[in-house]
Amino acid sequence: MTDHFWKKANHLFGFLPLAAIFALLVVSANVEIKDLDLWLHLAMGRFITLHRTVPSVDVLSCSIAGAPWVNHEWLFQVMVYNIFHLWGASGLIMMQVVVVSLTMLLLLCIGYDKNRQLLTTIILFLVYMIYQQRFTIRPDLFSLLFFTVYIFVLSLHIDKKWSLPVLFFTQVLWSNTHGFFFFGPLFVLIGIVSEWMRRNVYLPYEWNESGRLNDDEYHRIKKIFIYVVVACLFNPLLAVGAWYPISVFFSLSGENKIFFEVIQELRQSITPQTLFDQSQYGYYKLMIVISFISFIFNRRRIDVSALLFWLVFLVFSLKAVRNTPFFAFAAYLVFITNIVNINADDIIPIRFTQKKFQYLTAMIVKILFLLWVFGFYQEISLRSYYDFDRYELKSEYGGISQSSYPDKAVDFLVVHQVKGNFFNDFNSGAYLLGRTHPDIKVFIDGRTEVYGGTFFQMYKKIWEDGDVELFEKIVKRYKITGALLNSSRQMIPEKILSYLFQHEDWRLVYFDYDAVIFLKNNPMNKPLIDQFEIDLARWKAPEIDLYKFGTLRVKPYRPYYRAYTLESLGFDDAALEELDQAIRVDPFYADAFDLAGKIYAKRKEYRKAFEHFRIAVTASPRTKKMRFNLALSYFDLGEYEGAVKQYKTISKMWPNDPKGHFLLTKSRIMNGQYAEAIMALKQAHQLSPQDVKDPLELGDMMFEQKAYKEAKEAYFIALKTNKEQEVIYKKLGFVSLSMGDKQQAKQEFEKALAVTPDNEEIKSVLKDLD
Repeated sequence: MTDHFWKKANHLFGFLPLAAIFALLVVSANVEIKDLDLWLHLAMGRFITLHRTVPSVDVLSCSIAGAPWVNHEWLFQVMVYNIFHLWGASGLIMMQVVVVSLTMLLLLCIGYDKNRQLLTTIILFLVYMIYQQRFTIRPDLFSLLFFTVYIFVLSLHIDKKWSLPVLFFTQVLWSNTHGFFFFGPLFVLIGIVSEWMRRNVYLPYEWNESGRLNDDEYHRIKKIFIYVVVACLFNPLLAVGAWYPISVFFSLSGENKIFFEVIQELRQSITPQTLFDQSQYGYYKLMIVISFISFIFNRRRIDVSALLFWLVFLVFSLKAVRNTPFFAFAAYLVFITNIVNINADDIIPIRFTQKKFQYLTAMIVKILFLLWVFGFYQEISLRSYYDFDRYELKSEYGGISQSSYPDKAVDFLVVHQVKGNFFNDFNSGAYLLGRTHPDIKVFIDGRTEVYGGTFFQMYKKIWEDGDVELFEKIVKRYKITGALLNSSRQMIPEKILSYLFQHEDWRLVYFDYDAVIFLKNNPMNKPLIDQFEIDLARWKAPEIDLYKFGTLRVKPYRPYYRAYTLESLGFDDAALEELDQAIRVDPFYADAFDLAGKIYAKRKEYRKAFEHFRIAVTASPRTKKMRFNLALSYFDLGEYEGAVKQYKTISKMWPNDPKGHFLLTKSRIMNGQYAEAIMALKQAHQLSPQDVKDPLELGDMMFEQKAYKEAKEAYFIALKTNKEQEVIYKKLGFVSLSMGDKQQAKQEFEKALAVTPDNEEIKSVLKDLD
């Protein structure tokens, strides 16, 4: 067979992995609806559709009602509401499939070259792996599509007259769909600045000529910039709407920076701690490396616009996890741009005596890659969880998630037509709006830029810290008549839960695995309270029919979540009943054993606590919290040698956690291993150099056990923190006295007196020493 035949066969084989990637894309884009903010968009889309207007103030919340709101996503909201209204969840999922498929198809058109088919396929697959992490029905999907349209037009068709109207129309859509619309003008500006540099700045190697535009193209791109900036004004609020995303961007360094600390998708994609952790955004890191290496191989003919584009979106992606797909798209363009000028012989050391062997090798690699893609497909296609209502597995693809929302709690509100202003947790606000607005207005939802950092701090004080005085103030200020606390995505903090349960003004009307609902005891709510008030003292765990599960191993999250809430409210017997049901379903469910252990430890039934913590760790050996609980149970039983072993294991598994080293110190003290205890304390102090409380407590323990030398060392470690100096010097004085060194003791007490000259106790001790 001729070389031409093998070349043709190799080319045809190359379409197989490409087709597999797109098939994989369609499957993964069918992921069930689980995004929180989507429901806020549905609520607002319904409002705009019904009222035929885009409001400029908040109409969803009871806490910021009437506050200015630049809704730059209104077009997306109208679109998703009407699709959902007509075709339900399947319509929204189909919309996602179409958008992501079109986006990837455009990327393929940008980079496809039959002579570099395999490289393009591999890089496109890396893009998919980063992109699919954002397969959620949000405005971001359209931002990525419009971003790709810009790449497609500016990189391949800047010489065409139609490029201007296409980008103008794209920009108008983008300006009303998502706040990242400013990327459009930014992208064009990068092109203009790069071309100016090529023409006016001396650049190294052949950079001045690489990617250079002709005069007509340069004129057109400047004209495009003016048009797309003007297109940003085509929104309901004109200049205010166009400038809003920029103003939000500049506010992120102020009070709003708190959102980057608490919201997962806004956290940094790479930190010093995760830099070499491949389980943390490994494909994104690989994309950085590959695109950077492409610059090295193409260093003589770098396109300065590609370099600036790469740098801008690298910085942008490093700021927040949600931005990594934008970098992936930018890196893809950069790689394609660089690879054109790179000779394959420079990077692939293999040489072939005949061309057909080269084609055969490429075909084999493509088949292996295809098989890997099939294996990945099999892995993700099996993802599922148990539907306790139907007693069957629910695939993670298609429909609406049954484990992401407090759906049954909100069903209760909808069915019984509950109305009013509700206090809610941050994760529930959007879903409440999507299902109950305008009957219910929420306290907080996902519009972080509208609420602002100061308001969010206030919310955190109530939700996390249990500031009940602040809660009572907001109840009066915003006329709160109900509260929904979500337990389907997180455990409800004990303080705010206990306050609502115990306060006479509030009544519990709904309790289940997904949430609790309290209604204010007022005339409007009295009929509902009379009908549905729940007495948890009489709670009985629902019996689970094991026969319907068969041999299937199921995660019994429902009884466990109920048990957690019951335990927080002090109903330990009812919690244990729920946990018994959970353990019947899965005898190795670590969370259930861990919570049961906590209850028995609280009752000082340490032997039972140990037995349950032991099973929990056996079932989930790498869960830190369970490891600590097991170690503590050894300690509570007086089995200090066992506690030492467990804390040593913890310190090895999590060497940067000072808590493990401090507790290891405590266990060694109780086990009489004072020298080893000091070694562990020094390690803990290195990890937490400002912690004075633990060294003092551990020094006191050694002092009580008459290990005076080691107690003194512990106090000296505490002294290094420059905190509580008077207390530490006083303790050092008493240690010296116990060691029989009155002179040293006097010096230490004098140092303590120098810190607080009016301390009568120290004066009395010094007088006795004299």
